[in-house]
Amino acid sequence: MDLQQSFMPLLIALGWMSGMLLIGTFIRAKVAIFQKYLFPASLIGGILGFILISAGAVRVPHEAFALIGFHLFSLGFVSIGLTGSGGIKGVGKTVLKGSLWMALIWTASLSIQSIIGFGALFGLNKITTPVFEGLGFLAGHGFTQGPGQTVAIAAIWENAFKVPDAVSVGLTFAAAGFFVAAFVGVTIANWGVRKGFATNTPKDLPEAFLKGILKKGSNESAGNLTVHPANIDTFAFQLALLFGTYFLAYILCYFLNAYVFTGNLAKLTFGFIFIYGLILAIIVRVIIDKLGIGHLVDSNIQRRISGSTVDYMIVAVLMAVEITVLLKYIVPILLIIFLVTTISVFYILYFGRRTKAYAFERTVAMFGYCTGTAASGLLLLRIVDPEFKTPVAMEIGFMNLWAILTATHILMLVGTVPSPDTISVAAMAGVHALTAVVLIIFLKVFRLSGNKVY
Repeated sequence: MDLQQSFMPLLIALGWMSGMLLIGTFIRAKVAIFQKYLFPASLIGGILGFILISAGAVRVPHEAFALIGFHLFSLGFVSIGLTGSGGIKGVGKTVLKGSLWMALIWTASLSIQSIIGFGALFGLNKITTPVFEGLGFLAGHGFTQGPGQTVAIAAIWENAFKVPDAVSVGLTFAAAGFFVAAFVGVTIANWGVRKGFATNTPKDLPEAFLKGILKKGSNESAGNLTVHPANIDTFAFQLALLFGTYFLAYILCYFLNAYVFTGNLAKLTFGFIFIYGLILAIIVRVIIDKLGIGHLVDSNIQRRISGSTVDYMIVAVLMAVEITVLLKYIVPILLIIFLVTTISVFYILYFGRRTKAYAFERTVAMFGYCTGTAASGLLLLRIVDPEFKTPVAMEIGFMNLWAILTATHILMLVGTVPSPDTISVAAMAGVHALTAVVLIIFLKVFRLSGNKVY
């Protein structure tokens, strides 16, 4: 066994990612501008990693980071499924309506941003060197869904359907979304605070929140022991549940790929392992609860695990972006980013100002969610609701159940790359447009949008 070669390339990639996270944590604690715009350590470290790998200082294939990012995304979904349904009991009517509003806005945003990306490439192809118009759909997934889902979809396109540069283009949109969530989102939040739009007048954000490091003696518990350490460490037990369930998802995908699906469906099987993993994790958690041993699964530790996968994933996807690909598509990428950002501001502000309860809090949270991730939405919400006195934070979590109904058809559709053998780009754009129109109509049907509130 060659021990030196055993580190290549995945362990070396993990080493670089860990280093970037540590450096990002230190920079966030020391540099005021990153505190002002709430840049997470993962984004700071990922940007630094992108610079280093683009300059040739990191000699690890981009594909290694993309692969790690994909599996971290899927593992995060498994961890969410194992976490259980802790805070959903006793949800009031306001939260139900608010979370449904969020799901409709979020899915419509995904559709609108995808159409913008497609339309921009369609127009540019008339006057410049043609680019595959289907890449424009990745703009919606990069902004609204974030890097994990984008790399999952783009990897299917690039590996199963041989679409060149899909991963790097998709991850570029995802990275741009984080910048928009930070710079534009924080600006919107501060504007609303000055205008008095927030339900609870926020105090100054605490120093620990801005710097990202807790002071000595202010530590909070990250979880509880559920098994005796003389037998097995609790964290090892939680990881065993995580990776064991993910292995079940692999077995299911292998079975479906080999014995059930054919053609394009077979190509898509492993690309959607995150969905199968989430479903199996929920089933595993239900079985564990039914057996009366649900206390062995510590939800707080599982949340820490899912949070950790997000931090590492952000670094991974930024380091997976190839500078040569970015420069190759620089004009369409910049145009799409500008159009998506501009229209997203007007779209979310328009409907946010017309939701009936906690209007500004929901506006800010959804802008962060529709340009970055759920974590971005919570960070912006913290500015206008620092103690989470409103139910909006709960609505963000509960929204994902509604999104299964509103967005699953889009996720399954976009997994099949537009081509003569599957679906045309025009037909895919039509499905996105119809989805956006229907969901906006639903806002009126369910009386979730009314007169302007602020």
